[in-house]
Amino acid sequence: MNRHRNLVLMTFTLFMTVATVPGYAAGLGFLKETPLYYFGDADRKLMNEAVQAVLNDASGEAAKEWRNPRNGYSGKVQGTGLFKSEDGLDCRKLKIWMQARGVESESTYPVCRANGGDWRLAAGKELNKVHAAP
Repeated sequence: MNRHRNLVLMTFTLFMTVATVPGYAAGLGFLKETPLYYFGDADRKLMNEAVQAVLNDASGEAAKEWRNPRNGYSGKVQGTGLFKSEDGLDCRKLKIWMQARGVESESTYPVCRANGGDWRLAAGKELNKVHAAP
């Protein structure tokens, strides 16, 4: 479980850290146009739990929705299948949709399980879809 948490923290730490910095001061005003700008700790926790649930699914195609009842912010994480990297790592692509204060965003993140078992962004890796056996 901690391995999955490492992926989530690595993937979103940059976005969440930058999103909490006043955009005008850092030249990153565009972040005000993303839900992450408004997310608090509870929202990030719910999103992280959804990511972990999807990564734990063996099919690679699970979907998990989340919603914070206190502020109405919500999201969905969906696996788009199983992949292999050119260097043989098990990989996934996660489609993440989120909304807060009427602002919506959707992104897809390629991630691979490193040799140590931690999930990491698959930046620069070519991923090939793994076809399920008939």
